Amino acid sequence: MSKIDDRIAKIEKEMEQRRARLKDLKAEATKQERKDDVRRKVLYGAAYLAGLETLSEDARRRSLARVEAHITRPKDRVFLGLPALDKKNEAPRKPEDRSGETPGLPFGNS
Repeated sequence: MSKIDDRIAKIEKEMEQRRARLKDLKAEATKQERKDDVRRKVLYGAAYLAGLETLSEDARRRSLARVEAHITRPKDRVFLGLPALDKKNEAPRKPEDRSGETPGLPFGNS
């Protein structure tokens, strides 16, 4: 090989190594963004749940209903003990007579 071919091969190898490093750094950044997003959600969720404790029963019920309306994945609703949503208008189906029961707070805070 000539000197030019050696230099080309060397630079191509360096570029390949740098591309691999860039890919690793991007993956690391994405992973950190996901961690930060989860942490943000946990902190806001904890603050919301703590704030619920300061509300009257009626205000707590209304606040929970507003939040629960945004929980649309069937698996999530089952996990939280929420009624299934009606497919037509995405409104909760009427539960089997819960006799005005206030939804319990998650994590045993009811």
